[in-house]
Amino acid sequence: MDKQTHVVIIGGSFAGVRAAETILGMGKQIKVTMISASSHAYFCVAAPRFLIEPEITNKVFFSVKEKLQKLDRSNASFLLGRVETANFNDNVIVYKDEEGKEISLDYDYLVVATGTRSHHPAFKLEGSHEITKHAVTTMNEEIEKASKIIVLGGGATAVEVAGELGEKYGKKKHISIYTGSEGPLKRWLPSLSDAATQQLENLDIKVVNNVRSTSEKKTKNGWEVSFNDGTTEIVDLIVPAYGLVPNTECIDQELLDSQGYLVTNENLIVESYPNVLALGDVISGRPCTIVDLDQVQVPTFCSTAYNVILDQTQAMRPLKKTPKIGLVPISRKGGVGVIFGWCLPSFLVKFLKSKDFMIPRGSKTFT
Repeated sequence: MDKQTHVVIIGGSFAGVRAAETILGMGKQIKVTMISASSHAYFCVAAPRFLIEPEITNKVFFSVKEKLQKLDRSNASFLLGRVETANFNDNVIVYKDEEGKEISLDYDYLVVATGTRSHHPAFKLEGSHEITKHAVTTMNEEIEKASKIIVLGGGATAVEVAGELGEKYGKKKHISIYTGSEGPLKRWLPSLSDAATQQLENLDIKVVNNVRSTSEKKTKNGWEVSFNDGTTEIVDLIVPAYGLVPNTECIDQELLDSQGYLVTNENLIVESYPNVLALGDVISGRPCTIVDLDQVQVPTFCSTAYNVILDQTQAMRPLKKTPKIGLVPISRKGGVGVIFGWCLPSFLVKFLKSKDFMIPRGSKTFT
């Protein structure tokens, strides 16, 4: 009897699940093992609303094991653990299980879908989903008590958080967003920056541009935030909603770019390792969006997986340019957005995303 091909997927969030769906759906008996440090996936798209409405917990966390069993109960399995090393030369990974025991696992093919983490666990998983759940609950309580709040960051998450805070507390609390750039969304969707500023200000959010925090220190009076212009602010709460860190500590640094992201070729294969594929935010040079994953990376990954894992000779579908699509809710009332270069009116952003932060999509993705 031929040995069953074994594919190991590191990571159990959006990209990991997409990889499992692809491989288990190829029509061949392939053994798939997924390893993740969290038993549950997190629909982090809805994190800004989750901060304001922690009661939606059951709508944003989903069992990864149950998802895999639904895909293929016979050939798919889930391991709870943190990968310590991934040895691409020997086709083996070493992970620590729940009890801290180190275990080796061999593979024929490896998919790196470890994603990224944020500077605050409310926005992205960092280990167990219970850590994120606790972080959100704690910050929600701190938001309720705070009189003066600063949101740090100028990207989509920061703008969305500021919008959620403004809608509920804009008339009651002093809320500011320090974008650290020329304006909100200026680096991602610059054409929407002015509209985003106007909508935030309409919610009584103070928008501060071209000033970046250099340190945040907890004091008996709250938080002391120092900025690169020499000023300081004393506030009750800071919300760090900026930056991502790739989860690549288990991978040889020589395979990473200067920021720690995994370098692949245009077919999502790690150079010199034809049996190692990657998918999702962990990949170097990608915009770290659901749009890029679904519309650009997944079609390429499917083509590559069929050619590499099934040893077929189909035409490859190299990565293409990510379409200019972005929806940024700024409260339930609307937001800003662009689709294929066309700026969307606020009411359309409300219909597409703001009203529910696409929370129903979480269930469709992970169940």
